[in-house]
Amino acid sequence: MSGDTLSAQAELVRRRAADLAGELSRSARRTATIAQERAVLRMLGVDGLDRAGRPLAASLAERYCGSDRGRLARGVILPFVAAMLEYELPAHDLALDVASGAIDLGLEAELLERPDRLAATEQRASAMIDAVLVGFDANRTATREMREILGFPDQPWLGVALQAMEVLSAVAEARVMVDQGADVIQVRVPASWEYAEARRNAGLETSDLFEFGARRGDRGGRGYADGGAARAERTLRGAAQATKDRGPAMPIRGGKRRSQATRPDAEPVPAGSQRGLAVLRQAVDDAAAGRGCYASLMTVASAFAAPEQAVVAAFERIDYVVADPIREIAEDNVDPERALADHAFAHRIQARAGCRVVIGSGPLVLGADVARGLPSDAATRSGRGLALQALGVELALADGLPADRLFLGAVPDWVAQEGVAASILLEAWLRSFVFGGYRLVVSGSAARVSTPGGLAGLVCALAGAPAAMVIQPDAVERVSVVAADLGAAAAASRALRATLGDGKLHGDAADLAASTLRAASAALERLAAEGWGSLLGPGGQGDGEGGSLERLGGSAIVERADGPTSGARLLQVLT
Repeated sequence: MSGDTLSAQAELVRRRAADLAGELSRSARRTATIAQERAVLRMLGVDGLDRAGRPLAASLAERYCGSDRGRLARGVILPFVAAMLEYELPAHDLALDVASGAIDLGLEAELLERPDRLAATEQRASAMIDAVLVGFDANRTATREMREILGFPDQPWLGVALQAMEVLSAVAEARVMVDQGADVIQVRVPASWEYAEARRNAGLETSDLFEFGARRGDRGGRGYADGGAARAERTLRGAAQATKDRGPAMPIRGGKRRSQATRPDAEPVPAGSQRGLAVLRQAVDDAAAGRGCYASLMTVASAFAAPEQAVVAAFERIDYVVADPIREIAEDNVDPERALADHAFAHRIQARAGCRVVIGSGPLVLGADVARGLPSDAATRSGRGLALQALGVELALADGLPADRLFLGAVPDWVAQEGVAASILLEAWLRSFVFGGYRLVVSGSAARVSTPGGLAGLVCALAGAPAAMVIQPDAVERVSVVAADLGAAAAASRALRATLGDGKLHGDAADLAASTLRAASAALERLAAEGWGSLLGPGGQGDGEGGSLERLGGSAIVERADGPTSGARLLQVLT
């Protein structure tokens, strides 16, 4: 198989993905969802919990929009800001009163029919959004300056997932990780309240969600000599003063700095909450300065959380967000229109904030096979995953994210779990070939060096493509050992690539690559012509009776209104 033929096939995959993504992106950008309204409220200063312990932005958005599609189409921003003017309350206090039912935003929405009230409300809302964007820009500048001052270690960077779920423990753990060589600290965000409720209502398990709770054997307080827990407590105590001292590096909201102080005797704070991430950001910055190189934060969130995740990332200087609408559609059973709308909104925020976005290596899609009763071959399965990854990349580009902000998964987890060295190498090689110039991430089973034979799989992945980042999927007891193993694996893979010479595939490997690319192109052509059911099967997949389940989130989505009392015009500034 000639290189020219493979290049032509790869170009066809990217072109078909781009054509389809352009259509889907245009439709998604015209769509409003309840998650977008939660994100807008967060931008206005609505965070934390309501008096019943639910996320305040979620309670307010649900109380105002509920099942009223007209309200959702017009958005919550104008009624909320009108109420701020009417009652002369700050955003957080007003939100508590609205969530409790003491104030009815529906009445404020009716008052917007008066031209004078509408004009005053739009002026105030526009000023608030502009102030938030100024804060985003300041944080982006501060991050860039810190990266330039501290510099980066050599690639591939080592990413390690935090195991502690409470911020005191997480701060101690993160400090040790950075000290011992971790370059990226990955934090799991508590599950979106909407997603958890949707799964419960559908009769699905929620134990796999990122729900906060005391975890038995939580790592804070053990294994961290040198006063790790005490230092974490001091970090919390000193956060308010740090907000004043650190200049624009701390988030700015509404033109005023906000205190991040947390009382050590208060309720436990989830490490992945907005408040927890603010404290973790400071701790990681301090540890990185001591080590002499920049260390990054990465968040991973559940379905329905992309818009809020993007806003929090902009406020708290999060470097990377794992955000993949295709994974939500294929694996979380989310309504495709809903997932694309949420992420189109998130991409606009991420583009403004300077975040890097991590897109998965493509899901394993078997719904169509199950519907037909015929299993597909390995090349077809790999081709579908590659096709859907290409679609995810082109969607992000169509939504306005620059190519240099995208990091792409290198090896699908189901391939790595099989442990076949040639398959791992081929998958990584294909992604480097199809997405030339993009930075790749090895994660999941392909990155796991702590298991027997794990290092061999990592060498194969890095030999197939020189990845920029390797993220360990499990608990890491000795980060320094893992960092040394990663360095050895990277050196071995570089030697292999140099020894192989031309870097091209030959023989059976080249034929399999060609078959995979043909399958990817065919999958995209079928998706464009027949819709999502052509790949995912009819209806939902996986958990319901007969393998079918109603897709999640479709009821909280509507075409955004563009009339005078709609917030659509105000949100155009996000582009």
